[in-house]
Amino acid sequence: MKQEKNQKKSSGARLERLAASLELVTARMIETAVVNSQLASSQTPEIRGLFDTWLGYMSDEVARFFEQDGEVSLAELSEATGLSRESALTLLVALDRRGMIMIRSVKGGKGSGRNSDICDCIREPASPGGV
Repeated sequence: MKQEKNQKKSSGARLERLAASLELVTARMIETAVVNSQLASSQTPEIRGLFDTWLGYMSDEVARFFEQDGEVSLAELSEATGLSRESALTLLVALDRRGMIMIRSVKGGKGSGRNSDICDCIREPASPGGV
């Protein structure tokens, strides 16, 4: 009986942490939507043209990088192009879809356990038991 009570208490605490986490994620999504809205409303044809030119340049640079080396780690590509790892990966997938490169293999490793989409400013310290 006591064990059942402790399990219910533990489940309740986990649900509270989950609810708090969902609140943080929701806040981040709203923040992102506001920023995207602001960026979209300020986009002019000139800015779009500059972005398209830059994206074309980066696409060609990444495609050439693969012609020369054939294999590259995400960290190496990120460092060579100045892109974040996330942006480099997004560009690789886009280039693969357009037929400019062919992604033949993907290697992964254990993650850090941190969600990089959540800003440190709203991140709660990890609890010992996890969520």
